[in-house]
Amino acid sequence: MADPIPVLDRDRFEATATAPGVTLVDFTAAWCPPCRVLGHVLAALVPAYAGRVRFTAIDVDAEPALAERFGVRAMPTVVLLRDGREVGRLVGSRPRAFVAGMLDRALAGDTAITAP
Repeated sequence: MADPIPVLDRDRFEATATAPGVTLVDFTAAWCPPCRVLGHVLAALVPAYAGRVRFTAIDVDAEPALAERFGVRAMPTVVLLRDGREVGRLVGSRPRAFVAGMLDRALAGDTAITAP
């Protein structure tokens, strides 16, 4: 079975991140156990948000410049973009309902979505 969340390089990320609509960017690393937990949560959300949210991942070891550009200092970090602009962020693994709530807020037009 293919991974439902594509891991992007910088060129593919630039094209995806500036596209209209909501994009979830999961900054992750293969060696990070909480990243794997959150990865399963995000993968479970993909079908529910198909056609409304683009799910992407960035391997911080492969793309350190992207991690630096977004100020990623801990993994996992999720950045929500709408029309290419950051509208939300969370650091650490969270339950499915929490992430779904953030996605719903981004889709509704919220521009200041943060997680404790």
